[in-house]
Amino acid sequence: MQEGVGNAAFRWVRRHRRRLLVAAYLLALVALYEAPGVFHPHSVEEARVFVASYGALAPVIYVGLYTCRPLLLFPSLILNLAAGILFSPAVGIPCLLLGGLGSATVLFVLARTGVGASFLACRGGRWGGRIHRYLSERDHAFTRMLWLRTVPLFPYDVISFMAGCTALPYRTFAVTTLLGMAPGAVAFNLVGNGLGTDAGLAVSLLSLGAAFGIPLACWYWKKEKNTWKRT
Repeated sequence: MQEGVGNAAFRWVRRHRRRLLVAAYLLALVALYEAPGVFHPHSVEEARVFVASYGALAPVIYVGLYTCRPLLLFPSLILNLAAGILFSPAVGIPCLLLGGLGSATVLFVLARTGVGASFLACRGGRWGGRIHRYLSERDHAFTRMLWLRTVPLFPYDVISFMAGCTALPYRTFAVTTLLGMAPGAVAFNLVGNGLGTDAGLAVSLLSLGAAFGIPLACWYWKKEKNTWKRT
């Protein structure tokens, strides 16, 4: 009798596995958001003070906080700008890249558990389906993932999650993520270091314009936007 009940329960769990994973993820988000003592920065200054309070461990804390960011529900821009204020470019750029890759990996792996397929089927819509088709052509996967990482038209977290819904190899995902983030990482560190001086602000604005404007111009010049529209 007990064995029969156990088998029935096991079959029910298998049948509803994806829904249970989605529910577990949402419950985890709520728990982390409401739990006392869990840090949720609302400004660059809050993030700077928190990370700097760890002294020599600040780079490790920064990368860890950035990696957990998708579960803590705060925008990456806060930590992008904080890197340049907290660290020199020699430390800040690698920290930003590692943290950004960590947060992207969390979403990529989460999607691979089955949550991504459920979300795509229920909430992906036309745009989600287009991203999925765009990344699903194996022969062009590397180039297309790099486009999605460099062109500032596509939300970082959404692309990380949707990439996990495809058969894209993690190695390709990681390499294109690091390459695509590199210009922005340099620009954001220059912004953070340049705050407070007119010359620094001018260099920062120019670097941001180059980091995000050049890929956007190439997106149109290379007519990759037409490939995107056809998928």
